[in-house]
Amino acid sequence: MRSVLVLVTAVMLPAVAPVGCKRHEDGAARAHVPLPAGGAAVEEPDAGSADAGAGAGAGAGGGTGASLVEDARRYDVRTWSFALDRYEMRVVDAGMSTALDAVLARSDAELVVNGGFFDPQGKPVGLVVSEGAVVSRLAPALSGGVVTWDGERAKLWESESFAMPDGARFAVQCRPRLVVDGAPNVKSDDGHRSERTALCLRDGGKAIDVVIVKGSSLESPGPSLFALGRYLAQRGCEGALNLDGGPSTGVAWRENGEVRMLAPARPVRHAVSFRRRGA
Repeated sequence: MRSVLVLVTAVMLPAVAPVGCKRHEDGAARAHVPLPAGGAAVEEPDAGSADAGAGAGAGAGGGTGASLVEDARRYDVRTWSFALDRYEMRVVDAGMSTALDAVLARSDAELVVNGGFFDPQGKPVGLVVSEGAVVSRLAPALSGGVVTWDGERAKLWESESFAMPDGARFAVQCRPRLVVDGAPNVKSDDGHRSERTALCLRDGGKAIDVVIVKGSSLESPGPSLFALGRYLAQRGCEGALNLDGGPSTGVAWRENGEVRMLAPARPVRHAVSFRRRGA
């Protein structure tokens, strides 16, 4: 993959659960917006701790194999790191498609990953800004957080007090904020498990990690957001935002001159792209 650092890690996470980024499937047309966290606080002190016994190895889907363990189930974790002095961030219309490889090709990006929420008609839910243009307005009721990028640094904001910063070229709103000021931000377990997509800010916002956690089966759909937040904080994320997950989780990237993809299970509205500057 063209000078993109692929990082993978193995973690041991106990029984914990997410702050819902899941699709509602009750047969009625409803916006794709998750419920807030609930449930009893998790008592395990080692939730989200790194598994020192897990090591690198070849894994399906590209990059070095890694796993996240929760509820005695093991999930693939993949992380791609981008220095923002060499890459630019955009939001690309995926056209309500699962073909992220085609989105990658037409956007000439190094990587594209599924973005934020959308309603049953395919309209984005929450703030979306790309190349300085507002694609979708802030949704205060969505709460959560906003990741912005001004061409130099990325920053994570809370939605409730958000005001568009000067010079913002990129923004995406979603929920929840997994890590705030280097600390886990999801405080309790609501019992949900699902595939996950997240953006992790590092180095004072000068670098971003794209994190994907895929499920392994219907019985092992993915980890909790509580545990994912703990894990990302322990791995050094200064801030982290959960993007749309579950059947929307998907990514396409370039590696060794080829395009590789972990496709979302269902069509998505937008993708976040990382494109080499000057490409």
